[in-house]
Amino acid sequence: MSARMFAIREWPWLDAFSTLLTVLLFLIGLLCLLTQRNVIKQVIGLKIMLQGVTLSLIHAGDPKGLPRPLGSAPDVPLTETMVISALIVETVVIAIALALIVNTFRHDPTGDIDRLDRLRG
Repeated sequence: MSARMFAIREWPWLDAFSTLLTVLLFLIGLLCLLTQRNVIKQVIGLKIMLQGVTLSLIHAGDPKGLPRPLGSAPDVPLTETMVISALIVETVVIAIALALIVNTFRHDPTGDIDRLDRLRG
């Protein structure tokens, strides 16, 4: 018997808590992304939102294992593969966003998103 099946039988509220935490992380990140005017705070909100997506991928994994894609190793389930891919994409997105922020701060040190229209080249 897997550890996840044991945890769900022992604590049935754990499944609902994980789903609630996933939705809460996504909504907090989205709220931060939409309401903050500072670029760095928006990137932090994006990071929180992406962590909610990663948690939902982990939560959605079947304890018995999902069918593996063609050409994948037999001992690596699809859930772990999707989470690793999501983490790589998340890292690239954050790195590009931070590179754009560095260039933005060179021209406008306030970091206010409303003043970025002055950066036309």
